[in-house]
Amino acid sequence: MKNIFVCIILCFSLLNANAQLLQLQDPVSSKNYNPDKYTGIRGTPFLQDKWIHGSVTTNLGVYTDLELKIDLYENAVFFNKQDDPFELIDKILEVKLFPKWPDTVNQMVFIKGINQGGIRADQYVQVLVGTGNVQLYRSDIKQVSEMSEINAGMVKTFANTSRYYLKKGDQFKFIKLSKEEIMPFFMDKEGAINGVIAEKRFNLKKESDLILAVQAYNSLP
Repeated sequence: MKNIFVCIILCFSLLNANAQLLQLQDPVSSKNYNPDKYTGIRGTPFLQDKWIHGSVTTNLGVYTDLELKIDLYENAVFFNKQDDPFELIDKILEVKLFPKWPDTVNQMVFIKGINQGGIRADQYVQVLVGTGNVQLYRSDIKQVSEMSEINAGMVKTFANTSRYYLKKGDQFKFIKLSKEEIMPFFMDKEGAINGVIAEKRFNLKKESDLILAVQAYNSLP
């Protein structure tokens, strides 16, 4: 009798696990995207207009093998399902994009939940360096601006503003891409990191070189 009871419990557990797996394989917690919502506004509210392969981690699990777009104006994520865009409305924790799919090493990682330095908790922020003593983040903000044009009157356009943030311990600061604003985060290893920057000829005004400099700092003993 005890063995039968255990079998029944196991069957219910397996059924529940399979139900969750099916839900994660076929995103149903979604709503249609209205393509007319931005009619009359030039430019794009999206990080990129084209669909990008990626995955989404939510409070329910991980959705994999999706084609995605991130709306940075309304901080929403859309996925392509049979050539129709749908908004994923689960609680999203992380979005990974693979611009060079099927290469998954080169990835763009976006998170929510940062609520400091002028960033709202509902904004998507790109993680450029997410581990180590110093971390680097990029926030792309889409705003609608208006300007007057001859023969067109007032024209609305999406404008993008990129901001960079460095985090070290409890310090989280908006920085400009300049050596003067970045080096204070490296002061405890100033000599060593200056040597690396000089040897590698890093230009701290360039995002790609700043990423390498932060990674180099984090690897120093």
